[in-house]
Amino acid sequence: MTIPQDLHPFRVPTLIAVTDNVQAKLFLANDREIDLVHTISTKLEPMEQERVQIITGAGGARSGEQHEQNQKFTREQLYAQLDADLVSRLRNGDFKALAVTVPQENINELKESLHVDLLKVADAWVGKLLTNDDLVDIVQHVQEEAGFDQPVE
Repeated sequence: MTIPQDLHPFRVPTLIAVTDNVQAKLFLANDREIDLVHTISTKLEPMEQERVQIITGAGGARSGEQHEQNQKFTREQLYAQLDADLVSRLRNGDFKALAVTVPQENINELKESLHVDLLKVADAWVGKLLTNDDLVDIVQHVQEEAGFDQPVE
């Protein structure tokens, strides 16, 4: 996709990681082009007994607690896979800058999960859930966070 003229071009290859609790979409932006290069997905699949408890309401508090623990475990798996993928791409020279969108409540957890080399090239941390947003909106949020607030000439 071509980035609209009212937004800034990316001067260096920039990887934008758009995350939630179960997936990460990786977009590579360079100059005025941006493309989806990879999607990492972990699925939250409750065990059959948990499914029955949720439907019948039996042990509702335990089901909720288990569901929350499963979400945390799934997010940890996602962040581990994301870290490995990003480190590999960085070492291959695929990108020079990194921008990350992640729900605000998970920013610190994700930062703790990432390799120090990734933290060094991370120019923008957007504390928002954007996995289902339009790509142009994602680029706008990233550019605002990265300080691209001057008008495009």
